[in-house]
Amino acid sequence: MLRFENVLLQQGQFKLRVDWTLPRGARLAVVGPSGAGKSTLLSAIAGFLDPYEGCILWETARIDDQPPAKRPVTMLFQDHNLFGHLTAAQNVSLGLNPSLKLNAEQTQSVEGALDRVGLGNYADRRPAALSGGQQGRVAL
Repeated sequence: MLRFENVLLQQGQFKLRVDWTLPRGARLAVVGPSGAGKSTLLSAIAGFLDPYEGCILWETARIDDQPPAKRPVTMLFQDHNLFGHLTAAQNVSLGLNPSLKLNAEQTQSVEGALDRVGLGNYADRRPAALSGGQQGRVAL
């Protein structure tokens, strides 16, 4: 269950008030015109935007006070946020060690992650040599 309790989100002059519950097992599509607050809402869930008021809960635990890495959700950005000068494997490695100095276990973890998304044979390619869908899987 995802719950917004009297949440006020602000970005500049834009304000979005949210007070709803998404029941466990439900699916939600966030749709609307440009500027309606879709990205603002998703950024708050993922932890990239703090509520000005109210709280966000996952099941019964408050998550709005948790950093993005500690939340049970994530956000895949539309532009993938990949570094063009790094390979697919190096982009994935950044999540484990920003210095890119991985131990054997971490290297296996990166290889396994790429294999799971069907990119095991693309580890040495840079983002420009990948399709948009492949870039999205590297970002994931």
